[in-house]
Amino acid sequence: MKKKIYLTPEEQEVFRVLSLMQRVETGTVREIFPEKNPHQVNRILSRLSGKGYLFRVKKGVYLVSPHPSDTGEIHDLYTLALTLYQGYIGFSSALRIYDLLEYEPFTIFVVTKNTSKEETIGQYLFKAVAMGDRCTGMTWHKGTYVSLLSKTFFDCFYKPQYAGGYAIITRAIYERQPDWNEFCEWYVHESASLCQKTGYILDMLGKRTGIVPKEVTAFFRSRIRNNTRLTGEGTGHSRYVREWKVLDTLGEDHILSWWSHGRS
Repeated sequence: MKKKIYLTPEEQEVFRVLSLMQRVETGTVREIFPEKNPHQVNRILSRLSGKGYLFRVKKGVYLVSPHPSDTGEIHDLYTLALTLYQGYIGFSSALRIYDLLEYEPFTIFVVTKNTSKEETIGQYLFKAVAMGDRCTGMTWHKGTYVSLLSKTFFDCFYKPQYAGGYAIITRAIYERQPDWNEFCEWYVHESASLCQKTGYILDMLGKRTGIVPKEVTAFFRSRIRNNTRLTGEGTGHSRYVREWKVLDTLGEDHILSWWSHGRS
């Protein structure tokens, strides 16, 4: 979209300061220019946004572009994500922060308490996933709020579709094991179904690689109750695993595909 890029002297005055920033909030601009009344500041910001020098990400918050742009320039994906939604970086995005994912996903996940929304900015989709009381267990790491490593794996098992699937999860655990006691603590009050599915996957991983302690699989085995299905999707061939009372709709070749096809 063609932008009108001419700036009035008043707009130039404000943008000269804002151009030194990556993102800006209306309140900050009012503090920088106390001689301007709030309505005047709002009007200037609106005009700068209309001309492409600012990109509104939510009420009162803008990305700053040194040149006119329809989407703004994203300098820090995770800071922007946490500007949009209150919570912590999770799922595949957390795996990426922990260097357990080789590529930069185009979907950035934020775990929130009650918000489930998504918004596209540029080529990225920012997705908030409500986890209720499970929205806990974060730490400050690499300049952002991200789930603890053990909680990252729990969240991924809880909603594997947001991690990229079980093959991504098992490879990540193989690359970097969590504190197993801490990991198991996240499951103490969880359903038998989730514990069975997690235990089944870990048992499979442990038998193949030897990295999962026996007491970990014993913990999950103690939670076995009723029959459960691994996932609603699958390869078309299902296998019932009596030991775990799990209907495996994916198969070991899929779940451990990275191991079967080479680990390099």
